[in-house]
Amino acid sequence: MLANNRWVRATGSLNDKPISIQYREDWELARQSESYPLCVQIAWNAGSVDDSTGFPGLAEQSKILTFGEHLQQHLEPAENALVTMVITHDGVCQWIIYCKDIELLKEGLDRIPTGAGLYPIEVVADEDPQWQTFTQVYQAIRPEA
Repeated sequence: MLANNRWVRATGSLNDKPISIQYREDWELARQSESYPLCVQIAWNAGSVDDSTGFPGLAEQSKILTFGEHLQQHLEPAENALVTMVITHDGVCQWIIYCKDIELLKEGLDRIPTGAGLYPIEVVADEDPQWQTFTQVYQAIRPEA
């Protein structure tokens, strides 16, 4: 695996609403490999939002966490894809995933259990060999050197 499972978390506010951004500690190893030219973004628009935090309601947070775990379990083992960042803001949880083959990624998504019903997600994919989607967010939050 080109990245370990250690995550860095940054918190703050954006447009007067709390934001949480988590990213893989050693993400640069995967980017430098040049093996993951496709960026897939998955967004979960929460049906319930805690007005005091701006984050999804507690019951939905549990489902979101489970879905995030499924993403890693079903997309990463074959090293076709890597979940690199998770952004939660204003009732939306977004995963940024880089992959080699979009069809293999779709197969992994199809293997995620849906026993409790389909997930309320939107998926978009773009070519992004320079990892601009990831680095734009990372540059905005990176610690000062």
